[in-house]
Amino acid sequence: MHPFKSLLFFLCFIILSGLFILDVSAQQIEIASSPNPVGSGARAMGMGGAFIGVADDATAASWNPAGLIQLERPEISAVYSYYGREESYTSDVRPESEGTNSMSSGSLNYLSIAYPFQWLKKNMIITLNYQRMYDFNKDIDFDYNWNIDSDMLKDHIHFEQEGGLKTISPAFAVQITPWLYVGMTFNIWEDIFGHNGWEEKYHSSPSGMISGNPVDMRIDYKDRYTFSGYNMHFGFLWNINNMFTLGGVYKTEFTADVKRKLKFNQSQTYSTLPPEYSSESHIVHKEDMELDMPDSYGIGLAVRFSDNFTAAIDVCRTEWGKYILTDEDGHQTRPITGEPKSKTSVKPTHQVRLGGEYLFIKENTVIPVRAGIFYDPEPSENSPEDYYGCSVGSGFKWKNLLVDAAYQYRFGDDVEGDVIGIPGTKADVQQHLVLVSALFHF
Repeated sequence: MHPFKSLLFFLCFIILSGLFILDVSAQQIEIASSPNPVGSGARAMGMGGAFIGVADDATAASWNPAGLIQLERPEISAVYSYYGREESYTSDVRPESEGTNSMSSGSLNYLSIAYPFQWLKKNMIITLNYQRMYDFNKDIDFDYNWNIDSDMLKDHIHFEQEGGLKTISPAFAVQITPWLYVGMTFNIWEDIFGHNGWEEKYHSSPSGMISGNPVDMRIDYKDRYTFSGYNMHFGFLWNINNMFTLGGVYKTEFTADVKRKLKFNQSQTYSTLPPEYSSESHIVHKEDMELDMPDSYGIGLAVRFSDNFTAAIDVCRTEWGKYILTDEDGHQTRPITGEPKSKTSVKPTHQVRLGGEYLFIKENTVIPVRAGIFYDPEPSENSPEDYYGCSVGSGFKWKNLLVDAAYQYRFGDDVEGDVIGIPGTKADVQQHLVLVSALFHF
């Protein structure tokens, strides 16, 4: 083979191999919403998510299932969410990749039906719940320059990710004594209502000159992941007295089965060279993997200062060091970093949430006003990334219908961005979440 031709193919092989390793083999799982396991509901979110010690509506199955016992009548409820994310990033190493990305999505976030009853002179309740636990929707564009000796290929990369992880969750609670309740939720992570997982689409189109010859390349892949597993939530609620209520919850760790299907295509075209210099290839790869999901636990205190005013605080911990992806060959990586388990460490995160609710009690209606603040860090290599937020909410009641709404703002400054694999990349992230809940009592 001609030396120039060997060199040309060798350079292209390096480029393609680098892209393939960067964007396909490095097993980073990118969650768009907060990765920490939190519950749902406009009332809870309006209070900043400080709901473990309150937990007095049907969304308690996702916060603290013991609180379900406080529901006195059969009811159905639904929660709709609208999510938006804006990210502005900078890079000391790759300034051409600097820019801003934004995305938004809306979906059914929660659905439940609850039925309280008495048995053996004990108050009990069963509920059936649907929750969208994690959101994966992202849409990212950035430029990247591939430097090869004295040559350079200019690239524009588009990465799109969509999907989410959802559960069907039966729950049960019982009143042990007049002042102590316990409950449990069983989460089924399966393809019951559509695809339970996420899909990634990547497009790259580098072009430029190699050894004085113009080249146009195209790299596309579609990576589809299907997630299935089971875990449980255990909770208690202790009414210490008329003023203080203490709650606790433990969300178990579990190993999920993840099925992956990859379709990878690439082509390279040299307009000034004979056709044999151009090439294209296609890869289809299927793989069964296991994803160890971390356990988390929290404690919450609610303080009822009067019939009008309640304040609450929650403290939670998630054991992200247990979050491990194992491929079919037994290789283990940390999805937070994409690096082998043995080479990096990921510390637990601790969330703190503080909120309150004030009721304006009128003759024919009650108007709630809610607000909250929180610290909700995300796991990262060595130490967590700091994220903070605040929320407000309100609602109204009409006959047997109760409607609540909440807005949550969450942000992180100078945190790790979505431009994966580029050293020195930092981002300012802003997230907006709107929740609307509707509850109907029978």
